Amino acid sequence: MRNFVIAVIFFFSLFLSAQENEDASYPVYRGCNQELSFEETKQCTSDKIMDYIKVSFNYELAEKVFPTDLTTQFHVEFVINKKGKTEQINVKAHHKAIAVDVIQLIKRMPKFKEPGTSNGKPVETRFSVLMTIRLLA
Repeated sequence: MRNFVIAVIFFFSLFLSAQENEDASYPVYRGCNQELSFEETKQCTSDKIMDYIKVSFNYELAEKVFPTDLTTQFHVEFVINKKGKTEQINVKAHHKAIAVDVIQLIKRMPKFKEPGTSNGKPVETRFSVLMTIRLLA
């Protein structure tokens, strides 16, 4: 089995009119403190989602689907709904099996402690992740 190096680029955007809104809060992922600032919560949540994807991704499937390729890439978009669950999952990948696996991975993501809010009301938060996996010989 080959070793893997992962390069992840996260693009996050809130379904809010402005992230600087004083009455806005970022979704809180498990393991993140709810008392953090907006930017600290954003960073903690981003890091936790990245860790979840790194740990949960099926590397053996990538090696099986791309036996001679050294890299594979996928783009996933999803929404954290007003109840803190993932939905509206869309994946673009070089192979259908990878896309299906990533969809299942995001569906299994734990419910967030708190959804994003604006003016004290829960709002949907859209996430976009571009991930590149480098397979090492």
